[in-house]
Amino acid sequence: MFFSYLFIFNFAKIFNYIIKEIMKKFILFLLPILILFSCKNDKDQGNFTVSGTISDANGKELILNKFTAEKILPLDTIILNEKGEFYYKNATAAPELFGLQLKGVQGQIMFIADSLDNIKINGSRNDFRNSYTVSGSKHSVLLKEMYDKLNITYAKIDELRKERQNNSENDTLTMAVDARYQEVIKGNNSYIKDFINTNIESPVAIIALNLAINQQAISLENDRNLFEKISTTLTNIYPKSSLVKNLSDYLKNNPIVAGKPKIGNTAADISQATPEGKIVSLSSLRGNYVLLDFWAAWCRPCRMENPTVLKNYNKYKSKGFTVFQVSLDQKKEDWVKAIEKDGLGEWTHVSDLQYWQSAPAAKYGVRGIPSNFLIDPEGKIIAKDLRGSNLGAELAKIYGF
Repeated sequence: MFFSYLFIFNFAKIFNYIIKEIMKKFILFLLPILILFSCKNDKDQGNFTVSGTISDANGKELILNKFTAEKILPLDTIILNEKGEFYYKNATAAPELFGLQLKGVQGQIMFIADSLDNIKINGSRNDFRNSYTVSGSKHSVLLKEMYDKLNITYAKIDELRKERQNNSENDTLTMAVDARYQEVIKGNNSYIKDFINTNIESPVAIIALNLAINQQAISLENDRNLFEKISTTLTNIYPKSSLVKNLSDYLKNNPIVAGKPKIGNTAADISQATPEGKIVSLSSLRGNYVLLDFWAAWCRPCRMENPTVLKNYNKYKSKGFTVFQVSLDQKKEDWVKAIEKDGLGEWTHVSDLQYWQSAPAAKYGVRGIPSNFLIDPEGKIIAKDLRGSNLGAELAKIYGF
């Protein structure tokens, strides 16, 4: 995975990003002629500003962050006054991803700043991440447009998840909820693909591309031409952007990317630690039908699938069916809390807590979650990516009811 921006939605966790070091700040001289001279002759830097107000946040710390391939880097911090006013000046040679973080409040206001942008952002401490306006940056406006649309989708998914949990004992209702969920996902995937193609000349297309991968709307194996098209287009326009360079490097380093294991293959073994620190191997469950399930606490679609997995586990566990669930979380406390909240404690849980650098995920070619593999008692993969009612249908074929 060349990077991941999912923390933007769950979100405020991650993600993981695009450049290798912070650009140094520099002071812009007052004379316009010197401004022009500086812009033309210093090819590695360019000033941008971001200013505005955050209401109901008097005395709160507001942090300007930059997202890199490895971590979130704080660039500057101010204390908001009674009006909630803020002003930052920093440097970038090309479009890069930044965020405003209000200390003590979940989430960040994400924006893309390019050299010489004068960005205006107005928001509120209440619903900080979502309820804001942005201007002065065409890329940031596009990013907000995409987030607004996806937030509507995620709200629908959360509603369906709750509805499914409330009707977990009614097969007819849960099947109806599953069908509606699949329609929501289908519509979301269509939107993301259209957004990428429509905005292929904006770095926002790269963020959308990564979201599409994580949502399994596209994959490098099946849609490499789209990846190449985005990379070529944006490299021609923004050759200095770390966002763009990272995608280009990813494609160069992965001329042939192994896909998921095929049905009929022997399942590669996985040995990882449980929440208690015990090392457990997938092969130790031989003799059972095993659902190898990749998920994470921060993954809404995964959490939506958990009630289905739990229902089928309870139905068939006495017949020799079990689950080996691999988490792509980063924080152990988030992972453990999700296990408890979703009632998943009976089966095997493992994780190396390496997020998208998860060794088991790499071994199975997993680039989007949820993702699963059904393994027979001899260790052969007999089905994969069984979501919604498809899992129950496949198990019914095996057990006859």
